[in-house]
Amino acid sequence: MRRQLSSVVAVTAILLACMSFGLLGSAASAADGTPATPLPASKVQVTKDVLFTEADGTRLTLDVFAPQDDAPNRPAVVLIHGGAWGTGSANDLTTEGKLLARQGWVAFSVNYRLSDQTSTPWPDELTDVQRGVRWVGANAARFGADPQKVTVIGFSAGGHLAAMVGAVGTAVDGTGAPLVDPNPPVTVAAVAAWSPPSRLAGLVPVEGGDPPDCADNKECAQFWRLPLVTNFVGCTPTACPAKYTQASSTSRVTPSAAPTWFANGTNEITGFPQAQAYDKALTAAGVDHRFEVVQGSQHADQYRAKEWNNMMPWLAAKVGVPEPPPVSFSARNILLSPLVVISVVAGLAILITLLALALRDDEGEL
Repeated sequence: MRRQLSSVVAVTAILLACMSFGLLGSAASAADGTPATPLPASKVQVTKDVLFTEADGTRLTLDVFAPQDDAPNRPAVVLIHGGAWGTGSANDLTTEGKLLARQGWVAFSVNYRLSDQTSTPWPDELTDVQRGVRWVGANAARFGADPQKVTVIGFSAGGHLAAMVGAVGTAVDGTGAPLVDPNPPVTVAAVAAWSPPSRLAGLVPVEGGDPPDCADNKECAQFWRLPLVTNFVGCTPTACPAKYTQASSTSRVTPSAAPTWFANGTNEITGFPQAQAYDKALTAAGVDHRFEVVQGSQHADQYRAKEWNNMMPWLAAKVGVPEPPPVSFSARNILLSPLVVISVVAGLAILITLLALALRDDEGEL
């Protein structure tokens, strides 16, 4: 029986090792292998929950991330979080805000009303972001930023809103009506959109089937079968086609749109036809833009290590500042990752159970 017990222990140990090495290998392969100069150690001044507007009784705030020194006229970045227009907050982009500040920029991460908090999310969410951009333009100097060097970066649904700001600007709202705000309009110097939905009707299931812009992408189809777009727009494409035209950057791009950098995975939840349609619209309008194709299924900030050092030099050129030093992205502490912890705990539980059973059988033989 002891020989059987040893075999059980050995087999379980091999299984644990395979699980661990498999996870380690997956994480290592996802790490960025591009050499980059580490950023110099610098302190970041973080100012949380700064009120920038009130909308229908909702206080909207933003978080500011600035280099701690007093150098003026730094480029400003408005950050827009994702969350399928229904979840998330400015706090989600704390990592990006601190990263930008360490690279010498001033970041403003904005909150906006969500589609689970208002019955008229379109164009409210875009209006909130536009007001945030206008507030940044009026208050940039307080934080050492230059109001003539305002850019916008958005991720996923935030990428959609960033692309819409780039297309529509800040003088009118999403419907084309003058935007009422105490702060003057801001000319956005450049926009960066990570995995932005751009043709919203293409992400709505048709007659119970899959959304057309998911093609054969099962993850995309499964994600957008949820009523995320209809909750955001407030109706179906059949019921209100004009709203879908208003809310889609592919339909709103004109030659006056801001220079645009955007990226999209080839097999991610924002279906690749969305990115292709956006690229085609920008090209047709003659808008200065760059389209980064990311191989695989990573979505938005999941491919940050691959694309951050491509985006930042492009943005710097658009606002006329020196290219910031590249960032070294290292794999996170694999031993502390949730997957590894869960796998190890599960493996240990299996080992203990098998040991207990083996010992009980051993006692029975005695």
